[in-house]
This record gives sequence, structure tokens and C-alpha cells, in this order.
Amino acid sequence: MEMELNKEALKTQRDSRAWSQTQLAEVSGLSLRTIQRVEKTGVASQESAKSLAAVYECAITDLVIQKDPPLLESKFSFRKMSSKAKIIHVFVALPVLTVALYLYWTGHSSTAWVSMLRDAIFSSSISEDRLDKISFLILVLVVGLPSLIPGTIYDLVNKQGAFE
Repeated sequence: MEMELNKEALKTQRDSRAWSQTQLAEVSGLSLRTIQRVEKTGVASQESAKSLAAVYECAITDLVIQKDPPLLESKFSFRKMSSKAKIIHVFVALPVLTVALYLYWTGHSSTAWVSMLRDAIFSSSISEDRLDKISFLILVLVVGLPSLIPGTIYDLVNKQGAFE
């Protein structure tokens, strides 16, 4: 299986050791022609990449070209979201979060699940102030994120904005 390596990283690694391509070939056990080809094209077999990573005392991931983010992230973006979807987000998220936070701060029993969830995940040795902040974040995430769904569905159904 061929791998795409970062040509600049390969050259930088070799130059930092003041090695010629011939010296690198000797140390790595690869042929001079392989070293030349890999530095020129950036394409190497897994075995060649392993040899180079071992010689440079680094992980193969340090030499591999980082690919673009996953497809989902490139297909969906809040920046591309339509203005109507953003308005829907605001008109749903603000009232929902306001009511949830009011109930939480007044100690209403309907928000007891926040403390139960917090205590199940986090240690009781954490300070009370920090536990309160964690509870606040849990509430905002669990209540706030789902309230963003209607605007996203609007864009998805109308095939506009973030899903164009």
C-alpha cells in the first residue's frame, strides 16, 4: 500500500541531521533511488515509510500528509447556513436555554438529572464551584445542542445554506 509522505518534512528531517541522500540510504537500508523517488514524489510504501520513521526516530504519522477533515465536516458548515436557518436557531435556542437555566438556578426538581449526570461522570473530589460550572455546561450542551436541530432541518429540507 502506497502512502503520501510530506516531502518537506522528509527533507527537513534529513537536512537537520546534515545527511546526504546517500547517507540516508545507507542508514535506512533503502536504495538511493528509493530515497530520491520518495523525496521527489512523496509516495512511499509502508515499509519504506517505516524505515524512514525509524531512522528519524519519529512516528510515521509525523511524516504522512494530513488529509482533509472528514466528509461530513466538508459537506456541512454553520458558516454556509442560510439566514433563515440561523434565525430559527436563535428563536428556538434562546427561549429553551432561558427556561432551562431559570429552572436550574431556582433549583427546580425537573433539572435534578443534571446533577445526577454530573455525579455519574465526574469525581466528587472536585470543588463545589467547579461542579456547578460542569453542571451549567452539561445543561447548556444537552438542552442547547438539540435546539439547533430545527434550523438544520430547514436547510436540509430546502437544500440550501449548509447543505448546498
